[in-house]
Amino acid sequence: MRMYALLREPVDNIRKVMIYDSENGVYAFLYDTQENKSGIADFWFETLDDAMAYCNQELKVIEEQWIVINDPKEGEQHDIIY
Repeated sequence: MRMYALLREPVDNIRKVMIYDSENGVYAFLYDTQENKSGIADFWFETLDDAMAYCNQELKVIEEQWIVINDPKEGEQHDIIY
């Protein structure tokens, strides 16, 4: 599962975050733009709850901001929306 949120107010120049819940853990990709470009940083978490808590505490993302999108297909980047 993947989902992203556009930040209402930038935090340390971060304007968008995407969470990707994979079989290898959960990734949070950070972006310095709201455009559909590759992330500038990422974090790994053991659980979705940990990733969501990070986004809430550090980036002020609330549950209503999340937009669920399709997982990437084989060979596609995880941090780009296709």
